Amino acid sequence: MKLVTKIILGLSASVLIALGLWGVVFYFSLVGELTEEIDETLADYSNDIIVWSLAGEPLPYSDAVAYNTFEIREVTPEYAAANNRIRYWESVTYIQSQDEDVPARNRSCIFRDADDRYHELIVSVPTIERDSVSEHIVKWTVILYVVLLMAIVGIDLTVVRSNLRPLDELLGWLDSYSRGEKPGPVPVDSRVVEFRRLSAAAQEAVDRLEGQNEEQRAFIGNVSHELQTPLAVCIGRIEMLLADPALTEHQTVELMKLARSLRDVSRLNSTLLMLHRIDNDRFPESERVDFSELVEEGIGLYSEIYSTKALAVEVDVSGPFVRDMNMQLARMLVNNLIKNAFVHSRNGGDVAVTMSPSGFTVSNAGDEPLDGNLVFTRFYRQSSDKAGSTGLGLALAYSICRSYSLDISYGWADGRHRFSVGSASV
Repeated sequence: MKLVTKIILGLSASVLIALGLWGVVFYFSLVGELTEEIDETLADYSNDIIVWSLAGEPLPYSDAVAYNTFEIREVTPEYAAANNRIRYWESVTYIQSQDEDVPARNRSCIFRDADDRYHELIVSVPTIERDSVSEHIVKWTVILYVVLLMAIVGIDLTVVRSNLRPLDELLGWLDSYSRGEKPGPVPVDSRVVEFRRLSAAAQEAVDRLEGQNEEQRAFIGNVSHELQTPLAVCIGRIEMLLADPALTEHQTVELMKLARSLRDVSRLNSTLLMLHRIDNDRFPESERVDFSELVEEGIGLYSEIYSTKALAVEVDVSGPFVRDMNMQLARMLVNNLIKNAFVHSRNGGDVAVTMSPSGFTVSNAGDEPLDGNLVFTRFYRQSSDKAGSTGLGLALAYSICRSYSLDISYGWADGRHRFSVGSASV
């Protein structure tokens, strides 16, 4: 979820609750005021009728006054004692002149005449107008509620987006940054102190990372160059010693082990040197490369080398995958992926290569999935990796793909490892 969305949702929820509470309080306050006015009208009407009744004056027609109705009935002293209080309640009353039932507010009270007889007076006032006013209050409160909410959200969205624009620019700058490429100046077009500090921190972090990256590249390149010659000399001298007929069988075996170990170190050194050259763009030559031809070469080469494993090989080319890149690196990319599939396949297993104009996939059966987050990192190896593996083959393939804006991915499905290479998504 974006920060702007989170802020707007938080503000909207707060406004929603605040306006909702305000609307409820406002509605019940107005309804309460209207009810108090009706109760005062009922009290005045009751007092007038009691006065007229005690004075012996003729009483008005029941619904002659604004459709107000009343009823007077004599009650026992016991009933009067038990109900000697004023009561208000809501009900439906019949208006004779209108010949209909309408909602009404009622009031009852007990009074005594000059002959000490007790009477109960019940007066009713129609509440049609109050109910109509209440409906209008609800309708316009909801309209006001929606309008205010939309206005507040719109204003908040505009204000928040405007104030977070420097953050969006900084995030865009970070997204465009790629390790090893010199980034442009970090955007600091803001007077907000926190954004300026964040921009400065981002620039400092990127500069430090680039400095460390450059030091690492220089170190690996220098070490690889320095090791190349002595390793070659050591291997040559061991081979010369192996030609000595005076060696015992035990000495010969040990020298052969030493030579094999030195060749592994030499191969590792060569791979590191190749990674260093790729990262420093030392392969500027480019030509049109048809990967279907390279796959055919690689399959033929490793099928012969690993013929003892009796692997079933299947190649399905629905269309050639063609790219402009260095031929040596393209061949290295294809051979590394195919060799990886041959080396890590069980005897009697199978290797499959599928290709289309959008890319190609190399797959082989496996026992368990690799760690998708680490598989392309340098020196990543599973416990089941074969002896002599440097853990750099897939890292080398990843560096080649990154140099030519190709996507390389790993997947595991149906008990198979799948390494896919294709054009980068736009």
